[in-house]
Amino acid sequence: MLEVLPEWQARFSMKCWFVLLLAVVACNGESPVAPEAFSRKPCRPPVNLVSMVTGPAFAPSAMRSALLHAAGPMTAALGTGADVQALQDAINIVISDIGVSKYDGACRLLSIAAGALDALPDTPATLPDRDGIRLILALTAQSLAEVIGP
Repeated sequence: MLEVLPEWQARFSMKCWFVLLLAVVACNGESPVAPEAFSRKPCRPPVNLVSMVTGPAFAPSAMRSALLHAAGPMTAALGTGADVQALQDAINIVISDIGVSKYDGACRLLSIAAGALDALPDTPATLPDRDGIRLILALTAQSLAEVIGP
């Protein structure tokens, strides 16, 4: 015995099939139920920072006290504001990531810290602190490059 669906149910059923077909087509042959694992390229420290320093690299853990000084007294001399706070936050996350051997995360935040430092106003009064922070970031980049590898 064949039952005829009311018109609204037939339209609803047709829409469901259309959405399902659209989802399958959008997946390009990949399974929507079991997608591939997320993969990302490992971070490489900024070349401009790594090339600033020569000589043997420090261990990343040896850079923690210098980074603490950069995030504290050295950035405090740069003034206050959102840009300085962003620099401090990025350096503090680098410190915590190095502390738990998350070198990829430390590398990514080191790049952000370098960008935040470059975004600060270029004034003669803050030049020594900005240069000191840049040197600490460069030494940290060198140490991360040594640990992460090519």
